[in-house]
Amino acid sequence: MSRSVDLFISSPEPLDAVATKISDLAKVSVVAGPDGRWEVREGDTSASLYEHRYIDDGDLFLSHYQYVLSGQAPATSRPQDTPEAALLRRVGSVLQQGTSWPVLLVLDLQYREQVSATPAAAGAGEREGSNGSTP
Repeated sequence: MSRSVDLFISSPEPLDAVATKISDLAKVSVVAGPDGRWEVREGDTSASLYEHRYIDDGDLFLSHYQYVLSGQAPATSRPQDTPEAALLRRVGSVLQQGTSWPVLLVLDLQYREQVSATPAAAGAGEREGSNGSTP
């Protein structure tokens, strides 16, 4: 089982424009991937950029950020010491310097609850949980 490293990004731009901005500012490879996601790569390190549907958790207001750049770190290492965390820190730093977009780095987000994808369940106020894998 892996651990997550997530950079939440708030931007008025569409996802493809965010991907382009990350590529331009961070000088990393960004390519369109499956299911509307973008793959951000630097050497052997990669992360997925996509529109997230996570819910707020106490003082962690994830709903303020429509996008997430999410990497997976081995369960045997501390997430903050991984190449994935270094990549996301660097991307977050260049976004803060080169845009006005707020970013939030979250290490080891364990309970990845999402807003339900079904309209009936969403109307009933239900939430669906995830097993810790990237949606």
